[in-house]
Amino acid sequence: MSLTYALVEDEAPGRMRLKALLGELRPEAACLGEAEDGGAGLRLLRSCRPDVLFLDVEFPPAGAFGLLEQAAAAGLTLPPVVFVTAFADYAVEAFRWAAWDYLLKPVARPRLEAALARIEARLEPPRDLAPLLQSLAAARRQEAPERFTVQAKGGLRVLAWADVSHLATENRLLFVHTPEGRFILGRTLEELETLLKPGFCRCHRGAMVALARVRELRAEPEGNGEVRLDTGDRVPVSRDRMAELRRRLG
Repeated sequence: MSLTYALVEDEAPGRMRLKALLGELRPEAACLGEAEDGGAGLRLLRSCRPDVLFLDVEFPPAGAFGLLEQAAAAGLTLPPVVFVTAFADYAVEAFRWAAWDYLLKPVARPRLEAALARIEARLEPPRDLAPLLQSLAAARRQEAPERFTVQAKGGLRVLAWADVSHLATENRLLFVHTPEGRFILGRTLEELETLLKPGFCRCHRGAMVALARVRELRAEPEGNGEVRLDTGDRVPVSRDRMAELRRRLG
């Protein structure tokens, strides 16, 4: 069965470029409709059910988020959405936290291919707007959102930072540890170190702990040590991080 898609983009050249790339990558794909503003976009969502909606972020009158809020209020079932934006700004940060797919303009063939492969493999972006909108507000404030999304067996899982005990790297992957288990997080500790303050503290080049979950700090004579968390986990503390951790623990 061939892929079907629709797109909302207020600039005709942008629509033409995306359709041309889709025609090259998926010649059998069928475009079910196009729209250049929010009103036409809402009518488009009412009239067709594409396999994927390519949605520009900025267009009149209220952009992508206004359109999606209207669609949700109208009780419409959203198709998988891939956002398209010209700016690597706070919106992109929100998409990353909430695991919604996005493309940066000018759209690159490899990135579009990856998005199409995800849709065809049914690794769909989420359709619940609440985590995305909360992530968007947090990204505007240059903070980590209260909730974030990870890939898990059987689909996407929404987690809360309040439930995270620590983060640790293993084999170049970053794992976030929660009562539900550990999950791979597509970020780096360097990115998170500032965003997660004041609740978390980097204690090692490969680990960060939630300060509220620390139950014991042990220091070795040579200056390094470990923390014991309320989960029973033990996390190493490097010598160069010990003083900062002591200070943050008060």
